[in-house]
Amino acid sequence: MGDADRLTPGPCGPAPSAAPGLIRVGLIGGAHGLQGALRIRLDNPDSATLATLRRVFVTPAGGGIGAREYGLLRVARISRMTTRMMLEGVGDATAAEALRGAVISVASGDLPAPTPGEYYHYEAVGCAVETLDGQRIGVIEEIFATGANDVWVVRDGAREVLVPVIDNVVKSIDLAARLMRIEAVPGLLD
Repeated sequence: MGDADRLTPGPCGPAPSAAPGLIRVGLIGGAHGLQGALRIRLDNPDSATLATLRRVFVTPAGGGIGAREYGLLRVARISRMTTRMMLEGVGDATAAEALRGAVISVASGDLPAPTPGEYYHYEAVGCAVETLDGQRIGVIEEIFATGANDVWVVRDGAREVLVPVIDNVVKSIDLAARLMRIEAVPGLLD
């Protein structure tokens, strides 16, 4: 059930991407220094996936004209919640500051293939969740990490269930069928 280094959708579920095939990974907070570096707030601050990529897509704040591709020069973590990023063509603080509030996305095809038993968060969002006996719980709308394990936020109308992604609860993950099956341990559905 490992999902070690995954990218998440935005804080309220899957964030709209500028184009099909793009996965939102964070927001630009502004300039970092005078040489065009950007201060990024990643949706999943624990992910190191950006360090493996050669390009990102930037969609201006408010949607703008669509996503623009940039070569990714450098990525370095500043703190747990902030990452420093250098992009081709962004060479000074003025150019970097102009991107404040823009969405950073990556092409799903650029992501490293997950190993067996692993998945990216964006793949699980939207999957139905049911108990082993077929009782529908709802749909995964968000995923967050607690430090010990991930938690699926499963909603069905006004009902919300927080499902810990641990072996004694999550019994099967079928991304192709878009279905997760869980064991309703005592207290989970109350």
